Amino acid sequence: MTVEVIDDPAALQALLPEWTALWDATPGATPFQSPHWLLPWWRVFGTAAPRVATWRGQGRLLGVLPAYVLDESGRRKLLPIGAGTTDYLDALGDGAAPMLHALLHRAARDGVPVCDLIELPPGSALHAVPAPEGWQRACRQREACPVLPLPGIPPSMRRNLRLARNRAARAGGLTRHDATPATLHRHLDTLAALHQARWANEGQAGVMADPAVLRFHRLAAPGLLAAGLLRLVVLGIGTTPAAACLALLDRRRIHFYLSGYDPAQRQVSPGTLLFGALLDQAEAEGRDEAHFLRGREPYKYAWGATDRDNITLSFEAGRP
Repeated sequence: MTVEVIDDPAALQALLPEWTALWDATPGATPFQSPHWLLPWWRVFGTAAPRVATWRGQGRLLGVLPAYVLDESGRRKLLPIGAGTTDYLDALGDGAAPMLHALLHRAARDGVPVCDLIELPPGSALHAVPAPEGWQRACRQREACPVLPLPGIPPSMRRNLRLARNRAARAGGLTRHDATPATLHRHLDTLAALHQARWANEGQAGVMADPAVLRFHRLAAPGLLAAGLLRLVVLGIGTTPAAACLALLDRRRIHFYLSGYDPAQRQVSPGTLLFGALLDQAEAEGRDEAHFLRGREPYKYAWGATDRDNITLSFEAGRP
């Protein structure tokens, strides 16, 4: 068994075939650990200093822990690739302890005194990794990520869905459009417009107002769609787009990542209608969980979701 830390940006793309195969072979992996998500993130948000630990045995890639060095206000730290836009950040495959220790050893050599492993989900193998000599470990709670076991839509929401469908029928009827390779970028534009409209209605700017975030999604979406990891749906009332949702898929879960709706059509409850359709589809496909991801917005609990808390593991060098 060997551990290596890749620090050449050009080598990351070369890792794609093995990384994809490892993701496919890891039953509990989320779409956020896929190279189809993380490599586009790196192209848009990355620095010139990747630190990607790999764990190999018998000529095969058995584990990946992707990180990078960020210089922030004169303080250097090690962060997971995907930080900021990614709800679950974790190692992939085996070798969590040797990979993390290799990254911290390299960080010490490079004069990087802090490592923050943010947004670690429950069950991550990194939770149990002790600090190596010369480092101190601290753990703190991060954001809640509400989860709904499937099937599990509450009766109250079933009633709301029936009423909303009746209102939509009177308003012109429902249409649903799932993104294909040919319509993907048009659907992304619609999602961005509806997402920003939803937040502007509350006096805020949505995340898709950031050109870099939109560029990331444009770059990542084709690969995610081709790999079967992306579901992007636009719901219309008559011929007018009323709600949109970008969801990520794995073998047993649907992850609701970004959504938006037209505030002018709020009385028809287009967001409720779209989430209901996606949850029904996920149940029919045999998925057993719907993840609403970071944040405690009330609508998530109306669907019956309950909190699961991410954590941050911090390692600091040179402390007793």
